[in-house]
Amino acid sequence: MKKMPELSLDQWAAVRVAYETSALPLRDIAAGHGVSHVAVAKRADRQGWLRPGEAPPLPDGAAEEKLVARLYRTFEKQVAELELRFANGEGGVEEKDARTLSVLARTLETLGKLREGTDDAADAAPVDIEALRARLQARLEQLDAAGDAAIPPAGGVAAGGDRGLPA
Repeated sequence: MKKMPELSLDQWAAVRVAYETSALPLRDIAAGHGVSHVAVAKRADRQGWLRPGEAPPLPDGAAEEKLVARLYRTFEKQVAELELRFANGEGGVEEKDARTLSVLARTLETLGKLREGTDDAADAAPVDIEALRARLQARLEQLDAAGDAAIPPAGGVAAGGDRGLPA
């Protein structure tokens, strides 16, 4: 039996594109790229490739918990970066900052519900988005106004301490 050549990463990327975007049979995709259909099937399964119209599998409990934990870490990183930027006096209050904080607030709410395992539709309470935006805008203005006072003198820390921000 003749051994098929091993494909480069770029060649596998092309196989994946064909696999995920065309309705061609697996054997035709494999033959078109000079690889066995078994190799394509194994790689697709191992790397989670999806055929057009396929839905991704639902994660099991452990995978879901890991995903929620990753989302929390990402959320915390975004908030820390925003706080650091304001503490360093980098730029004024911008509309994009208010939108970012609004999205982060909704993300935190969603993450909380995911952690609790509650159903979003059952617990959905009307949210006054305008009130939330007004509160966020007021907080941004406070941070912006305090920005000049929060900039530490050269070689020192501001009188208020490091405020728990990462160095």
